[in-house]
Amino acid sequence: MVRPPDAETLLDFTQEKLVVLDDEGRFQYLNAAVRDVLGFEPDDLVGEDAFALIHLEDEPRIRTVFEEVVAGNRGTTETLEYRYGTVDGDWLWMRSDVYTREATGIDGYVLSSRDVTDEVESIRRLETIVSTSADVLWMFDPEWSEVLFVNDAAEDVFGIEPEALERNPQLFLDRVHPEDRQHVERAIDRLSAGESTNIDYRVEPPDGGIRWVRVLGEPVHEDGEIVAVAGFARDVTDEYRHKRQLEVMDNLLRHSIRNDMNVVIGTAERIIEAVERIGSDRAALAAANDEGNTDTDPSPDVGSAADTHSLPDVESIADVETAAETIRRVAESLLDTAEKQRDVIELVSRGGSPRPIDIEPIVRESVAEARAGAPAAEFSVSCPTDAEAFALPELEYAVSELVENAVEHAEADPEVDVTVARVGGDLEITIRDNCPLIPPEERHIIADQWQMDDVHHTVGMGLWLAYWVTDRSGGDLSFDTHGNGNVVTVRVPNDCSETRSSHPDDS
Repeated sequence: MVRPPDAETLLDFTQEKLVVLDDEGRFQYLNAAVRDVLGFEPDDLVGEDAFALIHLEDEPRIRTVFEEVVAGNRGTTETLEYRYGTVDGDWLWMRSDVYTREATGIDGYVLSSRDVTDEVESIRRLETIVSTSADVLWMFDPEWSEVLFVNDAAEDVFGIEPEALERNPQLFLDRVHPEDRQHVERAIDRLSAGESTNIDYRVEPPDGGIRWVRVLGEPVHEDGEIVAVAGFARDVTDEYRHKRQLEVMDNLLRHSIRNDMNVVIGTAERIIEAVERIGSDRAALAAANDEGNTDTDPSPDVGSAADTHSLPDVESIADVETAAETIRRVAESLLDTAEKQRDVIELVSRGGSPRPIDIEPIVRESVAEARAGAPAAEFSVSCPTDAEAFALPELEYAVSELVENAVEHAEADPEVDVTVARVGGDLEITIRDNCPLIPPEERHIIADQWQMDDVHHTVGMGLWLAYWVTDRSGGDLSFDTHGNGNVVTVRVPNDCSETRSSHPDDS
């Protein structure tokens, strides 16, 4: 019969670190796992203070718990986690259970410990991801009556503090746009019934505006039952805004092409009519010449009929020249629109980030280009040489477009004033002109206060480009009037800390 191993031999084969401490916390016994886990020889630690190897930040907490156990104020304790030193000077996370004399019958306090470093570090990495995630990560019970988990992003997206949601789990429904609430409630019911959900809807945070969120949810099953529902909510406002911007641009482009092609078609018809008149004149001239050639009367008056048709209709030739010039002008306008459309598509699709930009060179070059195209225009410029904005690089296109518009739409010799000034944490670029006043409907369209439709298509692609550059830079584009013209102001941050995020009303 094989002799059974003694208890100490069995303890040496266990992978958990087992030690016995006296009332002072000194090692009385350590099994062989200490060598594998910490690198120390067990016999070298006998009689040493077990707390001397605990991390300084954890030692007071663990020593307090042990002293309470020794004093009889605690029985078998809850599981403890702490960092413990190795022979190489590294730190391992240990998870220990403490057992009293009464629980074991051993003269001392038994600690059963295992290395949980990988687990703890994984959890901490996950906690870091959750705490820094811009997405709202959430978990509710199946009845949506208890919040099991929600991260801090709930405040950024929904405007609800996690603690407030924990007190009232239905509070997020109050933030849902009224037109979308029924849609969300149906999705909640489906999720509780075990179906996955993927929905987009609008929320109205207390800071104003409207945000679009995309919510993906999954039921959590355990032993065949739904024990929770979990998922995430992502702010997709920019995605919806980009979609809307592209739709507006598409409407503008189709409207511009339709109008310009109507001009081209009408002009081409005029050319055809003029050419037909010229053809008719030439046919009449040829017929008259033929008649004159067959007449044997040498009278000087024979050619008088032909002389009346000796040249095509001068008015018809002028019409053709005018029509050709119109087609050339409209074609150039279409090419210019297509070029600006490309710029807008690149801007909306690229999604770059604001950066420090020197404004003085942008203003100077924009005015120089406009002056070259309109020598009779009068310009006045006031701009600090060190003026700096925190905006998209495309801000130069916006400024150039606004200066060009101030020249292009003037009915008399253009008078343009460009002023740059710091206002608080922002930089204002103001362009004053002597053009006809911009109609209110155009100002409202640019300010996003009216929806684009087939009636209101008067705003040019260039102004939209200026608006989007300003908006994507965290700024504002505003319109006003003065005595004999318009005042257009671009206001953007001049410091990265002042950048504002915009949430337009996309309802």
